[in-house]
Amino acid sequence: MAELMVFDLQRFALHDGPGIRTTVFLKGCPLDCIWCHNPESKKGKPQMGYLEKNCTYCGRCQKLCQYSVHRVSKRDCHKIDFSKCVQCGLCVDACPNHALKIFGKRMTSEEILQVVMKDWDFYQKSGGGLTVSGGEPMLQFYALLELLKKAKEKGLHICLDTSGQASQNQYKAVAEFVDVFLFDYKITDPEEHKRYTGVDNRLILKNLDYLCRNGSHIYLRCPIIPGINDNEQHYEGIAKLSRKYEGIEQVNLMMYHDMAKGKSVQIGEQYALPDIKTIEAEKKKLIYSKVESYGCLGLQDS
Repeated sequence: MAELMVFDLQRFALHDGPGIRTTVFLKGCPLDCIWCHNPESKKGKPQMGYLEKNCTYCGRCQKLCQYSVHRVSKRDCHKIDFSKCVQCGLCVDACPNHALKIFGKRMTSEEILQVVMKDWDFYQKSGGGLTVSGGEPMLQFYALLELLKKAKEKGLHICLDTSGQASQNQYKAVAEFVDVFLFDYKITDPEEHKRYTGVDNRLILKNLDYLCRNGSHIYLRCPIIPGINDNEQHYEGIAKLSRKYEGIEQVNLMMYHDMAKGKSVQIGEQYALPDIKTIEAEKKKLIYSKVESYGCLGLQDS
């Protein structure tokens, strides 16, 4: 029985497809977006997380750890060598204030669906269901396919949130089980795309074309990042795609927020964009107006 590496499971999600949904977040991603809102999702293996504000410097973690991961002084200092952590979880269980956690847990499709099906009545009333997100879900293709098949057998409406960076054959295999693809469109220029995500967008656009031409329903999800893709070329590119494909039913502009700064610290990493601030309401209105002025179809407030 295949297992999926899950780093979060959120019930009553309202922004990951239509209606009330349960969103399952899978670890691992083939892209390395420097603005990533979920930096704990990038690596495909479990990771230690540390929430400093909860720490009372009791030292229990240091006493238990055999690998010298923790170094704690009595008053105000807790140093963690994340590179030494083997994710055994002993320190997490011992922490009295939940300052430590492991991002990443192996779950079977049955275990996931046991949680998802608890809210069946809400899905029925709202038109919601299951959303699988990440990271990039397609990176765990075979286990993902098993989950989608079993979810569809239970009558669930399914959304798949994807970067588009996987083989076309894999998208062909999952398409019959997916009601809506939440398809990321990050940067229009291929070289700039590679600069900021680690890959160009050629395969991504090829897969978008395939899905649209083969009857899939698409919500185009467009993160807007100040100083990176908040420009005329990209706004026009979004609008052109919305007009090119009838399969693109919605365009969602995902405004940058800086929550990832704190998340990066939790897993012992430096955030690549420390000076970029959350896009506020007035700036958001201007961006929507600009994209709309290029003739964007299906533009939805998000």
